[in-house]
Amino acid sequence: MLKKCISILKEVKTKKDISFLVLSLSMFFLPLSINLSTFTLVLALSLKIIQVLLKRQKLFATRALKHSAIIGIVFFVYIIINSLIQAGTKNTLLFFDSEYSKLALLFLVPILLRTKNDNQLVLFLFFTGIVTSVLYVFLTALIHQEIFDRIAFAKTIDIHHTYLSIFLLLMINYFLINLIVKSKQLSKAKTVLFCLIISISFATIYIVGSKVAMLILIMLFVVHLFPEFSKKKAPKYLAIFLAIFIAFSLFNKKINVSYEKALGFRLQIWEASLNIFEDHTLFGNLRLPEKDLLNYNHYLNGKYYFLDSDLNCHNQYLSILMKFGIVGFLIFSVLALNMFKKTNKKTSKYIFREFLGFAIIILTVFYIEDILSRHHGIVFFTFFYNYYLVAIENAAQ
Repeated sequence: MLKKCISILKEVKTKKDISFLVLSLSMFFLPLSINLSTFTLVLALSLKIIQVLLKRQKLFATRALKHSAIIGIVFFVYIIINSLIQAGTKNTLLFFDSEYSKLALLFLVPILLRTKNDNQLVLFLFFTGIVTSVLYVFLTALIHQEIFDRIAFAKTIDIHHTYLSIFLLLMINYFLINLIVKSKQLSKAKTVLFCLIISISFATIYIVGSKVAMLILIMLFVVHLFPEFSKKKAPKYLAIFLAIFIAFSLFNKKINVSYEKALGFRLQIWEASLNIFEDHTLFGNLRLPEKDLLNYNHYLNGKYYFLDSDLNCHNQYLSILMKFGIVGFLIFSVLALNMFKKTNKKTSKYIFREFLGFAIIILTVFYIEDILSRHHGIVFFTFFYNYYLVAIENAAQ
């Protein structure tokens, strides 16, 4: 990995694509610091614009990235026009920073990526950032004699355990695919290293107590191991699933809040979201920010205990439907169609399976979190959607 990173760095340096290097730095900081990640991402975008204007560099490295940006800008323009019609110019400007600005990354991030080989530099730096964040929080907790748990991560690097978990899940997905598909090509040292990374990532998810991450983890193992199942491998795979079953059973005894209780408050919020959507089915409701819409509905339904909670929809699908309506949801769904349109018979099975793991992570987390409204979520989604889009496009050529 280190040799590959050095090779990519030399190539990027030769082509003087400084914005791409800054993007790599931004993804390294993503698990460590929101402020540093945001600053470097804005800097990367600024440098890219300068490179395009002054050095006449291409705006998009591949056709797939261009198509992704077009879908993103159509979605963003639809939102702004919809908001201007529903809420007026003053309120659109008032809500822009908190409600709409992050969604601009849907069409801005694609201009920063390069080809599949080059983009691996960002992937490796992101993984390095994850490992660094886990070690940093662990050592900080050890020095201060504090408990190493979700609170330690929130206190030390200000990251919610759900976002930390999806970062770790992506890393597990990547190394698990390598172990399964490239097992014969890997040296013993690499095999041991990859198993160690997966084990430490799993242990961290277990410690922070992310329920959805544990469910996703089981899905990843089933989806990736099932196609490789054979009579010869049966004992090894059964041992793996037995270990997962035991770990999951112990996890269920460990967690403070059951799955039913965790879902309980969400069901009430989802009910309010559905009520808002049913009243504004086609174009959604942008007259107020999401939390204000929900709080008003809670007030009308007599659920006053929700008014001070400041909770969003906690479901990405319902959030899009509630705010942007069926029209907005269909435009956003074109992103998925764009991805599958790029796949064909020449598409690498390895890359497709890696993307499939990412899709399982995102589509499942979308069910319990409104991740596109937070920096950790929107940056993770926009980068890796386009990362796999380019990987599938390049691998099929």
